[in-house]
Amino acid sequence: MPKPSLTSYRAKRDFARTPEPQGVAEGGGNRFVVHKHHATADHYDLRLELGGVLKSWAVPKGPSLDPAEKRFAVATEDHPVDYLDFEGVIPEGEYGGGPMIVWDTGTWVPMGEPEADLAKGAFKFRLSGEKLAGGWMLARLKKKGARDKEGWLLFKEHDIAASTEGDILEDRPESVKTGRRIEELVAPPPAPPPAPAPAKAPRPGRVRGAVRGAAQVPKPQLASPAAAPPEGPDWLHEIKIDGYRTLAHLEAGRVRLITRGGLDWTHRYGTLPDAFAALPCKGAVLDGEIAVLDAQGVSRFALLQEALSEGPGERLVFFAFDLLHLNGWDLTAARLADRKTQLARLLAGGRGRRCSTATTSRATRRPSTSGCRRWGSRG
Repeated sequence: MPKPSLTSYRAKRDFARTPEPQGVAEGGGNRFVVHKHHATADHYDLRLELGGVLKSWAVPKGPSLDPAEKRFAVATEDHPVDYLDFEGVIPEGEYGGGPMIVWDTGTWVPMGEPEADLAKGAFKFRLSGEKLAGGWMLARLKKKGARDKEGWLLFKEHDIAASTEGDILEDRPESVKTGRRIEELVAPPPAPPPAPAPAKAPRPGRVRGAVRGAAQVPKPQLASPAAAPPEGPDWLHEIKIDGYRTLAHLEAGRVRLITRGGLDWTHRYGTLPDAFAALPCKGAVLDGEIAVLDAQGVSRFALLQEALSEGPGERLVFFAFDLLHLNGWDLTAARLADRKTQLARLLAGGRGRRCSTATTSRATRRPSTSGCRRWGSRG
């Protein structure tokens, strides 16, 4: 069973992902470490070995050798003693994600009874490290509210190790363990992917079933419930998008976004209509869904309603899943697979242009000539 003082530390971390030590509470010592940590907010962490764990404080601006500089510090969870030597990169998405170096380390001694001094909020100690030395003090601040974190002030005492010249943080940014700066722990950005092969231009006139004619205003085919999904190779299945079903009409540079009920809502969709200007066509009708995605990339209808009530800006995404008309050719009688091939070519031809809100091809929904319920037939 982990000792209570490490319960909070362990609960915040997934040790299958983070290289941080899981650790155990162990015998007493008098070592200390100051970590430099690039996380959500850059800061320094002061950790003092006491009672088999590392008592820890996050110091946003870092320690100062100038006694006049009182630096705010926040008490954090106890860390295991083997965290003294930890230096590396905590994965993104994990608690405290980001690089961390051992900025300073050494030994410390209390200038009183440490447990009693911490309890009363006036804790004096001496450090003997490679960068920090002499007397220091942590003074606890009074909480303003019950939910406030435990705040302290960290400052240097007046002694031979104090200094008002320069800034130790800027003068000595390197790790005392490896000599590396924290920037060196950050992996370089990945090389950009190779440029995609030039997209093949859509050729609607070569699609079997395509008929020359002006674009009509078709009614979207809607899903209906079924007892079970169909079997066999003649069906294409689609991810359900939680948004507004919309037909996008493009004609001579003009874009109209029409609801399933036939209303023109182009004016409600912020910058979304501008995205269609990137598509290389004279005219088209695309069937799709307008949605807003959460941080995990999942469409949320509540977020869409919120965006439309507050002003959509550039939050909207149009998911295109069918192409009904292109450059003077009616494709509704063509096979769904052929229509989707033309749609993919059309969307690929719009890559890299001014398309701040993406038009995206997703799984399929519309049959060609045979009926469908919740699934799309290849026709």
